[in-house]
Amino acid sequence: MNLVINVPKDKFNLLENEYKDYFTKPSQNTIFTAHKKDITISLYKTGKTVLQGLNEIDLNKEKERILEKVFDSKEEFILGFDETGRSELVGPFVITGLFGKNKDLAIVRDSKKTDHLDKAKARVDSGSFGHITFVLNPNFIDLLRANEKTLNDIEEKFIVNAKKTFEDLNLDFRVIVDGQALNSKDIKVEYKVKADDLIPTVSAASIIAKTTRDASLNKDTRKSWNVKKN
Repeated sequence: MNLVINVPKDKFNLLENEYKDYFTKPSQNTIFTAHKKDITISLYKTGKTVLQGLNEIDLNKEKERILEKVFDSKEEFILGFDETGRSELVGPFVITGLFGKNKDLAIVRDSKKTDHLDKAKARVDSGSFGHITFVLNPNFIDLLRANEKTLNDIEEKFIVNAKKTFEDLNLDFRVIVDGQALNSKDIKVEYKVKADDLIPTVSAASIIAKTTRDASLNKDTRKSWNVKKN
């Protein structure tokens, strides 16, 4: 049987040091392949880490060892944001803020690298603490853009208000947003390019945003679409 973990690229060295005594010949797509007792561990260049073996109990123990090694057991909560549909001519623009811990969500990957989104969403639903999703259909986007609002303006407003919702619950957390910094310098958040590939909570947010957009029956066209205004 197989178990899969998504390891952020900035944590690769931790796994390499952990399994360096068990290395076997790597393939073209792997950072390393290691054989430890009856378990084969393969770390791919994408961050996908596959554990293969016959004993489910041993596999789960090894998975927990990796999670403990890669993620701080005392890590704080993260509110991770990602969006989808920004550059599409048809259908909604969807933004999700997801609340959780990286260790609990390391079994999911960025939606663009996930084949079975329905299964990934089930993992996110069970591993996260909750999420807030904002769906803007094309006619609403047209209305806001007629009032000189860009998609960056809209996303920023959502981030501010979603952040405040969790702050009002007296919770301590970091806020990480996938992509370049938006307009305002006043929001205390971390912007990180490719966060949806590096931060599991943001990867999980991308899964929710993508499955929400895919499930939408709205296929209207954005009549005000103009790439330069985005």
